[in-house]
Amino acid sequence: MYGRCGVVGDARNLFLTMSVVDSVSWNAMIAALGQHGHGVQAVELFEEMLKEGILPDRITFLTVLSACSHAGLVEEGHRYFDAMHDIYGITPGEDHYARMVDLLCRAGKFSDANDMIGKMPFQPGPQIWEAFLAGCRNHGNMELGIQAAERLFEMIPQNDGTYILLSNMYAAKGLWDNVSRVRKLMRDQGVKKEPACSWVEAENKFHVFMVDDTAHPEVNAVYSYLKQLVLEMRKLGYVPDTRFVLHDMESDQKEHAISTHSEKLAVAFGLLKLPRGATVRVFKNLRICGDCHNAIKYISKVVGREIVVRDGKRFHHFKDGECSCRNYW
Repeated sequence: MYGRCGVVGDARNLFLTMSVVDSVSWNAMIAALGQHGHGVQAVELFEEMLKEGILPDRITFLTVLSACSHAGLVEEGHRYFDAMHDIYGITPGEDHYARMVDLLCRAGKFSDANDMIGKMPFQPGPQIWEAFLAGCRNHGNMELGIQAAERLFEMIPQNDGTYILLSNMYAAKGLWDNVSRVRKLMRDQGVKKEPACSWVEAENKFHVFMVDDTAHPEVNAVYSYLKQLVLEMRKLGYVPDTRFVLHDMESDQKEHAISTHSEKLAVAFGLLKLPRGATVRVFKNLRICGDCHNAIKYISKVVGREIVVRDGKRFHHFKDGECSCRNYW
């Protein structure tokens, strides 16, 4: 619970004070460390678990492979994946293969990922190709990304994530005609995009923000405060990265569009409402935008506070202008 709520330190303290620690507790702690970007610590804890004589199960390997993926620990991931069957007699499932494909694609090793997919003892399902497509999006590998998207269109044509990832890849390259075609295909299939939203707890209430929000009763104060923050951020070198605007528009319009993303609004609201010095914890339903990730690093330095953002995949701990993910996400 502590790990999922963004306070991994409390999770670790509780883990260390437990009188009896079973495999479920070890798994939960390894998973929490991995999700918070502490991949090396997660691997160290896994090794400690083995020394304690606790046998890992299939869930243990899912957690440690995820931790390796988020931290770019390719060699360690390979070693643990092989150990599953060779040492512990656990047959890897599709979810384990998906973690390995994710690990390899995040590291840009698409040839190795393709080889692994080809050697799988079963036909790759949606989660394999979703991991592959996400890696292609991260590295701008258009050719392989299109191939992965085509597989997903065949398997799960109603999944909005495939359309969004493919559209984002085209937008990043400025291929707006292709973006339009993907969006038309999405409409023709009757697929609706899940709207991005972010929420933050303040004054014993959750406050939800949408992109370009106008509904929240205090949103004008939020926009005003964000403008002040941006002025201070620019003094430190911040420049809005409009590559993450997914619509074709003029440059000034792009800067405005990217300034109203939901995570920025939720962070600003948290800074306004939470006690001075308190950690701001924001939750988002989708992956954090690249410009927002960069902007929040600058915000953490301007205000001198820790800001934690959990997106659809992991937690990002921003402090003193740095992020716990070390920009590997």
